[in-house]
Amino acid sequence: MVIPDDVLTATQARFQARKGPRAGTEEKIAEAHTPQGSILNVDSTERVELRSRRVMRQPMVMDALKATADTSPAADGQVWDELVLERIIGGNNLLGIAFLELGTSVARSVGRVIVRDRFQIRSFGTGFMISPRLALTNNHVLADAQSARFSRLEFNFQNGVSGLPLAASQFDLEPDTFFRTDAGLDVTVIAVAAASRPDGAGASVPLAGFGFNRTSKEQGKILLGESINIIQHPEGQEKQLALQQNELIDRFDQFLHYHTDTSPGSSGSPLFNNQWEVLGLHHSGVPARNAAGEILTVDGTVWDRTQDELRIQWVANEGIRISSILAWLGMQADGMTTEERALVEEALNPPPLPADPPHPVELLHPVEEGQAPAQVQLPQPVKQPAATAEGSVSLTIPLHITVRLGAVQAANEPDAPSEDRTGDADPGGGDAVGTGTAVADEAVAIDPDYSGRKGYDPVFLGVHVPLPALTAEQRSDAAQNRRAAPGRDPTVLDYHHFSLVMNRRRRLALYTAVNVDGSLSQSPKRERDKWYFDPRLDRSEQIGGDLYAGNDFDRGHLVRRLDPVWGPDTVARAANDDTFHFANCCPQHKKFNQGASLWAGLEDYLLDTAKADKLRLSVFTGPVFTDSDPEFQGTRIPLAFWKIPVFQRADGTPSASAYMISQHELVEDMLKEAFTPVTFQVPVRRISELTGLDFGHLFGWDPMNNEFEPLPRAQEALATPTPAREILTFEELQL
Repeated sequence: MVIPDDVLTATQARFQARKGPRAGTEEKIAEAHTPQGSILNVDSTERVELRSRRVMRQPMVMDALKATADTSPAADGQVWDELVLERIIGGNNLLGIAFLELGTSVARSVGRVIVRDRFQIRSFGTGFMISPRLALTNNHVLADAQSARFSRLEFNFQNGVSGLPLAASQFDLEPDTFFRTDAGLDVTVIAVAAASRPDGAGASVPLAGFGFNRTSKEQGKILLGESINIIQHPEGQEKQLALQQNELIDRFDQFLHYHTDTSPGSSGSPLFNNQWEVLGLHHSGVPARNAAGEILTVDGTVWDRTQDELRIQWVANEGIRISSILAWLGMQADGMTTEERALVEEALNPPPLPADPPHPVELLHPVEEGQAPAQVQLPQPVKQPAATAEGSVSLTIPLHITVRLGAVQAANEPDAPSEDRTGDADPGGGDAVGTGTAVADEAVAIDPDYSGRKGYDPVFLGVHVPLPALTAEQRSDAAQNRRAAPGRDPTVLDYHHFSLVMNRRRRLALYTAVNVDGSLSQSPKRERDKWYFDPRLDRSEQIGGDLYAGNDFDRGHLVRRLDPVWGPDTVARAANDDTFHFANCCPQHKKFNQGASLWAGLEDYLLDTAKADKLRLSVFTGPVFTDSDPEFQGTRIPLAFWKIPVFQRADGTPSASAYMISQHELVEDMLKEAFTPVTFQVPVRRISELTGLDFGHLFGWDPMNNEFEPLPRAQEALATPTPAREILTFEELQL
């Protein structure tokens, strides 16, 4: 879910306007972290007292109080109030095990918002339950009832303690039952179906089993400088946590500013204090900008839309205060039906927990210099409440980490793809990519149902053009499609209009094959990239985004993004999105991938010709794997790539030609500025020799076939790229 421009702009303006007050607060926070400092000196005395009264009513604080108590006979169970406040409010190091237990319980009510239209997934966000039937998220996640009508809230999109995926449950959203939104505050409250969508066995689970967060308009839930914990589905990924050392740096009007670990897909996440009370709703980040107003990356360069949003240097984050949200929700009562008012009442005035302590503790102000420490009576032990369905938040530990849980199979949507947003976005594939600030484009979203993907069609051209046959060694090294249909080759992964075979040892595609229909081709603009693991393969058999982070390697499409984008709108869009599987990309130097050579121009030329002449093409593409490929971060990088387009000429005769390009010098010296890769046309036989793939059925269709002389060993082919023609203009192509 991309943060819209207007939300970013408004957030930036508020952050800038609060520069003065925030600077003073951050100075006090820095002092509080010194040996002589105290977090109690950051906020006002009134706020400290409000906070102390509230925190001392929390059952989970009792273990910490007992640990702090003076157990001497004269003290009779009394505790020093300054010490209690500093240890309980200033940190969670003395909180009892209930901190984890309650966190686990509360986490159940946080889910992934799957934003869909009638046909497919459009984006993701986060949402959480604030009553037995109402969920809270951002307006920019669900802007209107129509956008919510086909969307869902998914719980348990995470791994269990065993490391295996939990059984996820998807619930329909019901805007006709309740829907209220406000663009200025950036909040949406919506009803959720009482039971989940049926799973493959026809079973449903009740929404009540995931509980809800009790919210309150009362003040005193957090002090400036205290930690904020966030449960989130960043970028639609599995449920994750941002814990501790995420300090509240400003609190004003309707908003909170804080330092923490969130991503754009975290929009709609709940903010919690260390007692797991809801503080607010996360909705936006504040990007660093230069004097010209341009957004900066983490390395100080200007960010543009060819790069991943995770490359942005985020200065802070902003959330909407829960008290402001509840006040707004209460004002919506006018015009509500009786049923709607009942739903709102459950959110505004939830019944009290049965285990609330009966005797709240009075806690005095911190001691003044020269006075004896004030004392408070240690409360009687209170039985800790069991984790019920009515409490909800997420598991956390007292470390500043982000916990990434594994992929999960979504109920009623088998083999849900898992997104990975690490590393730089791929600006290649021959597509023009604009620059500028973050905008509200729809991002790539993968349809999790792979059963309808037909893959490459071998009779697409009217003549039989099969997939290349594998050698015995290649077949043993090929990754296996765990969901292959009966009778289908388990080494082949089918997508919309293309297929590929993965080498599980290299974790890259051995080859790809795509059908291109020039008469039905579409050219949608390139939206914000998201890349996904294919759930039909083991994660260990695919290279993810980590390889591409902070270096000059791009995620280079093998099947070009626009090649399979043809046919009805829904199919074309799905094919576009399918090209953003990690299985379809290969590490390519940015100069190689972004069109510094004729390679990208060749791809454009082939597609443009097919569209102009309404031709059909079948295109095979892949890397050349050799034992001498250099290793980078544990991955061996292919130094050469090949492409074979096949089509029928105007006279009906078939044509097959082959092209190669090397990134050898670029990979060996990433700082070399003058080198430009060169594209060569070579015999199709040479590709078979280099790769071991059997393209024998294409040899007779190749105009360069008679120029081929076999080399004694395939390894020598890269060093001896003849016969080959350097391609300087498209007129030189032999088709």
